[in-house]
Amino acid sequence: MTRPPLRAVRRAVQIGVALVMAAVPFANAKGVNWISGNFLALDALGLPLGDPLAAAQVALSARELARPAALGACLALGLALVLGPVFCAYACPYGLLSEWTHALSRRLGRVRAGRFPRKGLSARTLLATIGLAAVGVFGLPPLLNFLSLPAAYSRLWQYAVSGFFWLPVLAVPALLLVEGLCGVRLWCRFVCPQSVLLALSHRLAPWGLRTTFTAGRCRCGRDDRACLAACSLALDPRRKAPPAACTNCGDCVEACRERGGALRFALGRRREGPGESGSTRPADGS
Repeated sequence: MTRPPLRAVRRAVQIGVALVMAAVPFANAKGVNWISGNFLALDALGLPLGDPLAAAQVALSARELARPAALGACLALGLALVLGPVFCAYACPYGLLSEWTHALSRRLGRVRAGRFPRKGLSARTLLATIGLAAVGVFGLPPLLNFLSLPAAYSRLWQYAVSGFFWLPVLAVPALLLVEGLCGVRLWCRFVCPQSVLLALSHRLAPWGLRTTFTAGRCRCGRDDRACLAACSLALDPRRKAPPAACTNCGDCVEACRERGGALRFALGRRREGPGESGSTRPADGS
């Protein structure tokens, strides 16, 4: 039996998560509370799940961290330590919409190779650091939660049940329009602070799931960069160390499967080397 392509599996999971989170407020209104909350703090069958950045803001603002929030944050960070920021690739509803918009832009010729600046994770980390510092020093409410587009998606349905309209939801179609016109996934690559702690935890973890590159198997020509074209975040996976902003979506692995299989997923130790910037020197194996 032929296994389905990873991309098809990922799309099914993304769409499934988006549909479930849209149905949660309506189910809660009917008294069905197996799942409650949103992408900042979620209770699923009694298991608390939470965004680590949201939990960090609450702890800094209140000078204490509630046990459910701490447990939820630890579970999310633990998953990221092993699998990387897979939330972005498999669960984030804005990520799904952004990928669809990027695919449409590619068909319309808006995406051009070499147009993508680097240092995306650095920009997001700086924004998250400034936000956390402001919350901690001035005791402000969790300001960075307003920059959580997954939370905005959840709140759209929560407010639909209550009969209110939440104005910030309009930011989602506005951002998608901008990304579609410029052909770059701007928010996920350069702005979104929500994935910063997930990405950094995986980046610093000594062991976990990463994309490996074996130069001897690569069949791409000098100007043929199918793996780079496959990545909607415009990351180059053919590095000694995987790009720091990689979400382990597997699109480059799928693109490489019929081209020698030089790119593969592997559970192993962290490889030393440049992250988002630096040379594109191939790895020496494994």
